[in-house]
Amino acid sequence: MFAFPPKTAFGKPVPKSRIYAHTEPTRRIRALFTDQVAEIRWAHKLSPETLHLPTRPDVPEIEVFDITLKSAELDEAVLQVIDRAIPYPVLHRLLSENGVAYTAAFKRPSEADSSQWVVGARFSSGFAPAAAELPPLPAALDLGHLYASLFAPLLPLPGRKGEALASHVDRCERFLVLSRKVDQLTARIRREKQFNRKVALNQELKPLQVELRALSGP
Repeated sequence: MFAFPPKTAFGKPVPKSRIYAHTEPTRRIRALFTDQVAEIRWAHKLSPETLHLPTRPDVPEIEVFDITLKSAELDEAVLQVIDRAIPYPVLHRLLSENGVAYTAAFKRPSEADSSQWVVGARFSSGFAPAAAELPPLPAALDLGHLYASLFAPLLPLPGRKGEALASHVDRCERFLVLSRKVDQLTARIRREKQFNRKVALNQELKPLQVELRALSGP
């Protein structure tokens, strides 16, 4: 991903009890925290004070959390609880014996109540060995543009010229949903023995493939 400037370092541990106090998770979720998470650390704060970048209403600051795992497994429900507890966009670095992975859910202020945050679709990288050197943060006009730059490497499709991050995320989410449908339908076609039924399934598949190409095109 990127190297964060030393002046953004926060480095404070986040007790699980603090997360629980803001979200009241179920017993099952608390058990997942206990079984899967060794430590949560608030690693970096990307804000006007630390980066000298102006805010945007939808991105007042960005947090970077390091989550040290007890194994390579982390249930997404754990991340959802953490994201609900933190009233800002969060980039998570997952640290395990398999290396480092990055994950983030697209977050925006609620239209009904700007003090509340909506946690949207989540996108993640795979685990990779920790890099000896990382590129610096990309240049950005404001924290909103920086958030888009941090989020972009996690998305399955490149952004289009002038495309807002929210639209980019929506397009990628639709692309992933549609890709699963195409894969399932293709598998059904391969298994189908009746010719007429196979023809009908192919007719159902074609418009999905057309939409998939449109979503992935420039």
